[in-house]
Order: sequence, then C-alpha cells, then structure tokens
Amino acid sequence: MEKTVSVGVVFRSNFNHLHHDGKGTTIYLFPILMHLKMSGFIKKIIFFAIAFFVFDKIFYAFLFISPHLESDKRLEKLVNGEINKEIIILGSSRGARNIIAKQIEDSLHLSSFNLSYPGSDIAFQEFLLQTLLANNKKPKAIILTLDDPIQLMPNDFINFRFDRLYPLAKYESINNEMIKRREKNFLSRFLILSRINQVNFNITEKKYSIWDSIRSNGSMPISFQSKDAAFNYDNAAQTYNKDNESLAKIKSFTNFQRLCLDNSIALHLIFPPNYKSHNRQFENRIRQLTHSEVSLFVHDTLNDVYHDKSYFFDERHLLVNGAVVFTNELIDMLKAKEHESAITVLGHSVQ
Repeated sequence: MEKTVSVGVVFRSNFNHLHHDGKGTTIYLFPILMHLKMSGFIKKIIFFAIAFFVFDKIFYAFLFISPHLESDKRLEKLVNGEINKEIIILGSSRGARNIIAKQIEDSLHLSSFNLSYPGSDIAFQEFLLQTLLANNKKPKAIILTLDDPIQLMPNDFINFRFDRLYPLAKYESINNEMIKRREKNFLSRFLILSRINQVNFNITEKKYSIWDSIRSNGSMPISFQSKDAAFNYDNAAQTYNKDNESLAKIKSFTNFQRLCLDNSIALHLIFPPNYKSHNRQFENRIRQLTHSEVSLFVHDTLNDVYHDKSYFFDERHLLVNGAVVFTNELIDMLKAKEHESAITVLGHSVQ
C-alpha cells in the first residue's frame, strides 16, 4: 500500500520550515533562502573586488613612466645605488648653487657629487643621507651647508621636498617614507590609486629651468643676475632667537650628525656667505648643537668678494664666479683638515 506523505509550510519561532510527516524530518527554509541570497551577494563582492583590482593596476603605467620624465634624476640614482662618491655635498639652494662639486673633485682627486636640493630642509637632507647609506657605498666625507638663520626654524622657504618623492612613488622605500611622514596611508602599500599622485598623470617630459640646470656632478651654479635685482649689503649686527626653533628640525640635525659619526664619515658643517654681515649668534647656536667630532667652517668674512654685489645672484646665493671663490675656500679647508690631523679626515691622502 502506497504511503501518503504530506508536506506543509508551518511557522515556528518566526522561521519558515518544510515539515515531512514521514518521520518528523524538519527542513528549514529560511537558512536555505538566506544562503542562496548570500551566495549571490558574495559573488557580487568577489566580482567587484577582482574588477577593482584589475582597474587599480592599470594605473601602474603612470607610476612606471613618471621617473623617466623627470629632468633631475639624482634621487632615483640614489635609490638605485648609482651615487658612489667619496665626497657628498648636501644642503638647500645654497649648497646647490654655491659649491661646485667638479671643482672639488679636480683639486682633491676625490670623486664628488652635489645632492643639494633648492628649498630642502634638514629633515629632507636627513632622508637623503639615510637613502645614500642604505643603497650606496658610504662616502668618506659629507659637506652640509647651513641656512642662516632659518636652518632650524619653521618657515616657508625650506621644507621636506615631497614633490621630489611623488614621481618616484613606484619605489617601496619612497612610498614607505611618505607613509612614515603621513603623506600617504598604509593602503598605498596595496593600492596603486592610493599611492599615485596628481603629478604622475602629467606625462610630459620635464625640462630644466634657467635656475635649476644641473651639471654632471649635481651642482647648479647660476651664471646670470636678474636685471631687476635690487639688494644692498646689510652691515648690521645679525640676531638669532633659539625660541623660534623647531624641535623636529633639531632632532633631524642631531640624527644627521649621528648617522655620519656612526658610519665613520667626516662631517663638515658649512656657513656659506650671504650678502650681509655674518650672523655670529646663529653660528654660536649651531656650535652648541654640534658634536665635538664634527668640524665647522665659516667663509672668509674679510674677503672683499663677499661684499661685492657682482658675485651674488641675490642676498642668499652666489653667482658662478662667487661659487668658484667659495669652493676654493672649501678645498683649502679640506686640505688643512687633512694635514692638521694625525687621523685622515677624508680617508685619503690629499697632495
């Protein structure tokens, strides 16, 4: 005799279920329906994630091409371990324009390179030194030019040059530095759209400006004076207030010295000339913050060249003729340091 089975939908505790009278088997409909719905939802999520991942990676082309479009390739060479020189010059525009690396190299027979960036502060220079040591052969000496009086102060003239990092965002070390400085977030480690910057979308090849033409050894001396240049020598006594200093900049200045000392690199802190009297208060403050094993060099304040407007581009920067004079002073200083010490300052005998 055929067994009759009745199937019905009843409600218990607000759950739909299918009741089988044969042996009291209960099949719940709500979880099955939800499973079917969730499966569709999850599929949509997975599809969207894959589509977004593919879409995101398309933008890597902009990251890849950006470094090739830059005119100043010094930082990329630094990251790739291509700057292995015996003397490195660091600083802001005063280092870039006032010191001629090729002149030092030819005179001392020591390979030299200028890694100074106009508008850069001590925090950016610390980053450059860290990158140099991480990827390149360590130099024997570093020349760091100082900015009187804003070296350690918050200001609008020198800062961390993020604009130099943006074109190189494809490099992990560069992206990590931007994350460290909160210019990027951790998502930039995984997503191109989070790592990319507006400048990366500019696919035109960059050209040197008349002020920032870079020589083969990295220096950027200026050979002309602006026609409307209007500045006069300031002979007044210069002042300095340490209460205006930035603790972060002081920390970077201390770290910079420590990096050199820990790696047995001779560090020379340089006070380049301005078209004004030398700031003794600023010099004394720097001396207070300088390690005893670090040398300091002040330009020849009695040299008439530094009182002659025809050797200056503006109040803070020398023209190329003035840079030649100042670089010769540095060369004489390095030679004197070599001969006055029983321990070789540069790790090389200078003739």
